[in-house]
Amino acid sequence: MCFVMALLAVPVLSAEELERQRLQGTIDATLDVLYGAADISFDEKQGKVCEILEENYDLDVMIRRAIGRNWRLMSELEQVRVLELVRKLVLKAYIKALEGKDRPVVNLGEEILISDKRMEIESTVLLGEQNFYILYRLGRMRSGWQIYDIVAESSISVVSNYRQQFDDHFRKGSGAELITRLEDLLQQDVINEETKI
Repeated sequence: MCFVMALLAVPVLSAEELERQRLQGTIDATLDVLYGAADISFDEKQGKVCEILEENYDLDVMIRRAIGRNWRLMSELEQVRVLELVRKLVLKAYIKALEGKDRPVVNLGEEILISDKRMEIESTVLLGEQNFYILYRLGRMRSGWQIYDIVAESSISVVSNYRQQFDDHFRKGSGAELITRLEDLLQQDVINEETKI
């Protein structure tokens, strides 16, 4: 009888609440890597952060959405290579953006169910003296809830920003030229919001 009463006392979390907890755990785990042991190299940090993210989310969902209709303009081998390179570029930009800064404080708000297949999770990020508003957009897919876009400050969509850059590239360039450009960008030490594909 005590066991049954104990089960009734445990709060039951909705799938959306569990997703918010998974997102918070993923964010916290990546920040633990970046702000934990100071003796690990940049490449080791990037590898560990990638591992954490890929254990929880399929990064290719956002990348494919950003590439959009340009996906069909590449061969299968180019598609695979572009996914790999963009993934590395995004991770490098994320890690570089936080280098030398205090650990941000990330607080997730309530999850907002848009439909049975779409949800948004609001967050605030305190980085130094500045507060930022970040919105995570998630879609229910065969693999579970996946982040399909991140919107900063209510208007800066990661997917839209990259899609514009991919569209600009493919107006004149090819998949092979995109691969060369991405490889060149990965060789640069400075990658920030000014970096363009």
